[in-house]
Amino acid sequence: MSPKAFIISILAGLASALCVMASFNVGPGAFPVMLIAAFPIYVATLSQGTTVGVGSSICAILIAAIAMTPQVAVGMGLAFTIPASLIGHQANLAQTVENSTTGEMEWYPLSRLFFNLCIALSIGLIILGYLSGYNPEKLSPILSEAVQEALKANPPPRELSREETETLTRNVFAILPFFFAGVWLIVHVINAHLAAIVCRASSMMPRPKDDIAASLSLPKAAIFLMLASLLLSFMVSGILQFFALVVAGIFVMAVSMLGLANLHMRARKNPAGIALVIASYGAIFFLYPLIYLFSVSGVLRVFNQQTNQTNTPPKAG
Repeated sequence: MSPKAFIISILAGLASALCVMASFNVGPGAFPVMLIAAFPIYVATLSQGTTVGVGSSICAILIAAIAMTPQVAVGMGLAFTIPASLIGHQANLAQTVENSTTGEMEWYPLSRLFFNLCIALSIGLIILGYLSGYNPEKLSPILSEAVQEALKANPPPRELSREETETLTRNVFAILPFFFAGVWLIVHVINAHLAAIVCRASSMMPRPKDDIAASLSLPKAAIFLMLASLLLSFMVSGILQFFALVVAGIFVMAVSMLGLANLHMRARKNPAGIALVIASYGAIFFLYPLIYLFSVSGVLRVFNQQTNQTNTPPKAG
């Protein structure tokens, strides 16, 4: 590794670690800062290559372990830096198109990057939940207290009984991993997209711009993973239910994002398309679960879209 690459790795890792450390040291007000912890890793990997990306990821984990605790460092790696360096590495993979006389490059398909990100986050969050000792019985009292405080701050039309409050708590607890996993996928997609914009604006990203709305897709296996994990979440309980809900949350969100891609494609052909897109995102912003309505369109996209991807991933170019 050259001195320049080494310095970039240190700086990117430090920036990522500081984002996470701020949320712990400053308080809840700094939580949005933590959500961009993957951004420096994406920028380093997309612009400088795999070596710098992996180096920045390792650096971030070591800084978090020294400045905070090994547990925080492991969580940071699983939730932020490892998925970012992996996807950044694969985004830079390319190979020369067969029989091309102009040296045209074929880049790692966007649909595979998206699917691999879903898998990486599923594995990372599952391991993180297991290592953190996720236990519904231990966490339920904490969540129950949080629900009661929320009801005091925003009282319902009528006062809930103790049994109704406990039922509400169980329901909130049951869907929490599902919603959190979906939000985490959005966080990574936004970070990766913004990093790509920054790198291209700086002329440091070799991969050409992707037509996201047109090329984003998932393999059919993703649909079966989504359905199987949803079914399993109703059949099991405890830690196994948590695992199933994490996978279901990520893939239902992924499919919903495909539905949003369909919305963007239709908007291109509609004079009122921009207004439709703005209205849709505005509705989702104020009522987040509306995004799942797009999952139906996303499923249809997976089964209808024809792709011409190669069967083997491109080599580094």
